[in-house]
Amino acid sequence: MLRPSPGVLSSINTAGRSVIAANANILGGYIVNPQQAIDQGLPSVEVLFVDATGPAALAESVTTIAIQPGQAYRIPANQTTPVWVNSNSAGHQFTVVAYLPPVQYPPIDTSGLFPPSGPTSQTSLIPSYLYKEYDDDDDLQNFVQAFNGLAQNYIDTFNALNLPVYQLQSGALLDWVAAGLYGMTRPALSSGLPLTLGPFNTYEFNTLDLNANFIIEPDVVATSDDIYKRILTWHILKGDGKVFNVRWLKRRIMRFLMGTNGSNPRVDQTYQISVTFGPSGEIDIRLIDEIAEVVQGQIFNTAEFNTLLLNELDTEVTPIAPLPNGVIFKEAMDSGVLEMPFQFSTINVTDAVGI
Repeated sequence: MLRPSPGVLSSINTAGRSVIAANANILGGYIVNPQQAIDQGLPSVEVLFVDATGPAALAESVTTIAIQPGQAYRIPANQTTPVWVNSNSAGHQFTVVAYLPPVQYPPIDTSGLFPPSGPTSQTSLIPSYLYKEYDDDDDLQNFVQAFNGLAQNYIDTFNALNLPVYQLQSGALLDWVAAGLYGMTRPALSSGLPLTLGPFNTYEFNTLDLNANFIIEPDVVATSDDIYKRILTWHILKGDGKVFNVRWLKRRIMRFLMGTNGSNPRVDQTYQISVTFGPSGEIDIRLIDEIAEVVQGQIFNTAEFNTLLLNELDTEVTPIAPLPNGVIFKEAMDSGVLEMPFQFSTINVTDAVGI
């Protein structure tokens, strides 16, 4: 399916001076000369001239075509050169629609390109030089050479640091880059939420004084560089788009679990992640490490009479290699470090058995 797109210009800036209306290498399109003077932006209607080979003239020729008011010019398919238009009056308005190739779906896999292996900015400077009347002075030439070498050294130093690529930083420099460039300071993760002992059904009898109230605060752990970078990638990476859905969430979770140092590994399946929703926007996330399949039990047509005990249910459990960093992911999610859309809240992040 073709993708319609606006042209480069839709009016003539200077009377008699041709302008490019559509770029080269498009799949086609059309140019319309409005029928009404008000739509052309002129006191009276005028002819529009179009040329698909070069600047358009102000009269018909072998290559220039005159488009009368209300007529349209259809841009040839697979146009390899720009399309030009011209008019006798400045401000002459017209409509241009260019057909571009459709957006590829599914998108091209760019996981192997992130993070970049080298600098993505300028690697060498444009050297300074002496004016001709001074280029015979050896001292000045040496000064310019030294200046160019010093400037190139600055470029090489910053390219070696590659500051915007936080995956390549560590320690205090990582903190400085993440806070300065991306506005995220290193968070501290906690193991769960505060636990209050005292209300009914929160403690065993004779283990707490009557009417006592005791709060157990969660342990707070320092965030390593690896986890810090994974958290940054959770917030910064835009490859999954802007629409929240189950696929968006599961791919983000898998990337956090598998992406060492915040990298973007290829996520081709998320079967071990289960996501369910509650009635008020609650989200239950389960990381599955084994699958239990019912083989027989007191279920109709699964066993003969009098061969099983009452309410007996036999299952066959198949272990699956557990996903790494599940505990850390739970701590990050429970601590609120990993942002979610405001209308959703995670109520549970656990390892579970899929049935």
